[in-house]
Amino acid sequence: MGKADINVTFSQGPTMRMKVITFNIVDIPYPYNAIFGRNTIIKFAAVIHQPYLCMKIPTAGGVVTVFGSQEEARRCEDNTSQSSKNVHAIKDQKKTEDEGCQQETETQEATEGLQPAEHTKRVPLCEDVPDRTITIGKGLQQAEEERLVCFLRNNQNVFAWSSADLKAVSRDVMEHVLKVDPKHKPVRQRLRTMSEERKKAAQAEVQKLLDTGVIREVQFSEWLASVVMVKKKNGKWQMCIDFMNVNKACPKDDYPLPRIDTLVDVATGSKMMSMLDCFHGYHQIWTRKCDEEKPVSQHPSAPFAI
Repeated sequence: MGKADINVTFSQGPTMRMKVITFNIVDIPYPYNAIFGRNTIIKFAAVIHQPYLCMKIPTAGGVVTVFGSQEEARRCEDNTSQSSKNVHAIKDQKKTEDEGCQQETETQEATEGLQPAEHTKRVPLCEDVPDRTITIGKGLQQAEEERLVCFLRNNQNVFAWSSADLKAVSRDVMEHVLKVDPKHKPVRQRLRTMSEERKKAAQAEVQKLLDTGVIREVQFSEWLASVVMVKKKNGKWQMCIDFMNVNKACPKDDYPLPRIDTLVDVATGSKMMSMLDCFHGYHQIWTRKCDEEKPVSQHPSAPFAI
């Protein structure tokens, strides 16, 4: 629609900064009144701190800090994601002898908000235990769904539904080795104080791991890591252990994590995509016998080695 030169001013008094900014005027529905581009940031020599939602501008009287509003930012984001947009889809029509190839454009109104790409449903793997379910997509053909469900039911023994179902890899096949540098001094973290609710949740988790043979009590250990109980969104407690000191004493892994864009390229052309969630993943490979007392966690009742 055009352009307009507007005086933009930050702060007032001795720390005031004013510049003439050229804005492009457009007629589109958008939750923002104005958007500052790179040229504006350069003119004011401003520095944006995204984690703190603020912008700092140097002036003759000192540094001016402009804070944003968390509520306003979320409101604008919600309005942007939930706004309905018109999607134009071009459909090819069949040729006829009397008519040439025609194309028609249909305007479809997109559903408001962010919706999942595909609806899912839960399918029980065992009829005797209906709560042991898996999640599959509703878009599968009936024949594909039957083959997939049949395959999963025939191999349901590989799934772990509780700590008692864990079957670690044989030590003859694989063991987890901790190559701790002897130059590093062992660290014994102090026991964190916990409320009674957290203590009961930690004791319940410890008892489950003791029953399955994943951990064992130790009397003396040079390494001790503290335990932190974190409440998850579903209200259950999750036990987290800080092995930071042991990790610092070990050499860095030479195998970097795969890049997400590489994984996406590899999955291109696949007919199905599956996601597996490891149940207590670090409990599925045993630690070497001589290294078991290095990753020791400090619990309110006693220290335990994995």
